[in-house]
Amino acid sequence: MLSHGLILTPAVTTDRVDRPPVGYHASNRHTGIKPERQNVDPNKLAPTQQRLDHLDVLRGFALLGILMVNFEWFTRPLQAIVLGVDPGLGGLDAAVDWLIRALAEGKFYPLFSMLFGAGFALMFERAEARQAPFWGLYLRRLLILLVFGAAHMLLVWAGDILLIYALCGFVMVLLFRKTPTGRLWKWALVFIALPVALMWLGALAIWSTQGDPDLHASIMGEFETEASALHQRVAAAAEIHAAGSWVENVGQRLDDARFTLGNFVFWVPPILGYFLIGRWLIATGRLVRPDQHRLFFRRWRSRGLIIGLPLAVLGAGLLHGANWSIPTPSVALGLTATTVGALFLSLAYLSMVTLGSDRLRFLAPAGRMALTNYLLQSLFWTWTFYGHGLGLWGQLPRASHVFVVLAFFAVQVVLSTLWMRHFRFGPAEWLWRSLVYLRMQPMRTG
Repeated sequence: MLSHGLILTPAVTTDRVDRPPVGYHASNRHTGIKPERQNVDPNKLAPTQQRLDHLDVLRGFALLGILMVNFEWFTRPLQAIVLGVDPGLGGLDAAVDWLIRALAEGKFYPLFSMLFGAGFALMFERAEARQAPFWGLYLRRLLILLVFGAAHMLLVWAGDILLIYALCGFVMVLLFRKTPTGRLWKWALVFIALPVALMWLGALAIWSTQGDPDLHASIMGEFETEASALHQRVAAAAEIHAAGSWVENVGQRLDDARFTLGNFVFWVPPILGYFLIGRWLIATGRLVRPDQHRLFFRRWRSRGLIIGLPLAVLGAGLLHGANWSIPTPSVALGLTATTVGALFLSLAYLSMVTLGSDRLRFLAPAGRMALTNYLLQSLFWTWTFYGHGLGLWGQLPRASHVFVVLAFFAVQVVLSTLWMRHFRFGPAEWLWRSLVYLRMQPMRTG
């Protein structure tokens, strides 16, 4: 869903970590780019032979996290995202839900978004090194991704992130194409902090009305009326998902899409911010040659856990059962803790996986076909839970979600491994790449 994101950089053709990074020139020495022959046919740049393997491992790990978080929203109305914890949970179900919110929710969309920005930077540097056209192809890539996202959002699951990624990608290209490396972090922090600032402005505005009891009561009454209407929409959506036809669910997804896009200021700026951090990680060479920056990753592993974990726990506690649509000081403080905690924890997760990528190499095949696996997750689980499929809506206890997710993802890893032994791309990645280059791409290896 929107708060969890996906990293989509199929067919990013870069050298393995045991080779020099692609393309070096003096103006960008941090990326380790070296000259490369020009006019290279994209079909001859076999991604199965020229990849930064640790990035595939990171994508695979993030794919597991995305499923762990999204799973709740395959079996709960999407608009309930602002209502906090399901009030019907108790005991073990409530404990598992709290752990997922503290350790996973809001922690994996930053990771995926950083990888998306990293993929952009890698493709740009490679094209620049061989003086090949880039911007037209990349804009076409984003346009096709936007179409994929719109279709996925309306036809399969309203929690789609692809459309938002495409829109953020356009903004990044148009506004930050030539931003100096040193400024990427600064802009990133501005965008990540924007929703928090807006929430605090709302909370302070409401607090300032306490001197006028009538005005304060009127404002809070409007918020409560909207909250009541939201609860009614959530209940109606649950009925449609549980027993409605596919056509009825398409109508519900249209309503969910309006709700999601109507609150874009809380989703889009942070994603764009993490895109820029990903670009910074490539521009400074940290994700190009992680073996030369192990101290950086060790430090972020430590500080990310030391700072991020307490803040994530605090945020989960403050937002437990809170209605995010009402900007109270408690909600604003909870969002602040959650946002800062997510920044540190996502960088800790990135650092931990990067440092341990050799031991986690089995995740790489799933990461290489992340788009395909992401779409399969939505297709399979909406069919499983929705009334036009198996109709198991609401029948899986929350505590069981962890085990179901781990089992399903294990199957995805196995199937991805088998698939990538014979093919260069996942099916969705192949379609995307073929549409970008306007010709059928070779599918089989060898």
